[in-house]
Amino acid sequence: MAELDDIGSETAAMMRTMLQMATLVALKSREHGQKEAESRAKAIEAKMKEARELQIREARDLKAKDPRNIELKQMMTMGQTKTQEKGLSLQKDPSSPFAASSTTATATKGVEAPQLGYDSAERRAAIAAHLQRAGVAPELSQVRMLVEMSQGISPEEALRLRDAPTRHVGTRERGIESRGIERGR
Repeated sequence: MAELDDIGSETAAMMRTMLQMATLVALKSREHGQKEAESRAKAIEAKMKEARELQIREARDLKAKDPRNIELKQMMTMGQTKTQEKGLSLQKDPSSPFAASSTTATATKGVEAPQLGYDSAERRAAIAAHLQRAGVAPELSQVRMLVEMSQGISPEEALRLRDAPTRHVGTRERGIESRGIERGR
């Protein structure tokens, strides 16, 4: 009977060992399965992110090919050579009778004044709102605002530049009159 007890205890020990080994194998395969699932999830996330970036890139390309945005880019690169024909414009029309006096003043002055009389926050806000309604990309409207700000001058400076030719001519005429009086004596 002692032998049976020994065989039973050895069998029980072997079964315990086998159970422990089976448990370890199950844990290892579970860990391996989890790692595979995690790597699959990461791969799917990477594919989704790549697809999203591709959609954004395609949308950006479509916006870049939009004729309105192309025209705005050309306006930014070429400067103010051709202003907007349609839509909002706060600059004087060169064909208007009011524009004739300002062009003659700049022609006689010899120094070119900036095309923009002065820059104001209201003017920039109006242009930004117009560009947003027209569907222009926000990056391009930001560039437009930077260009507008860099070319604009303060209202005081605009008044000084506008009145400079008339003041200059007036002092010159007074100088001629005083010299004429001196010669006449």
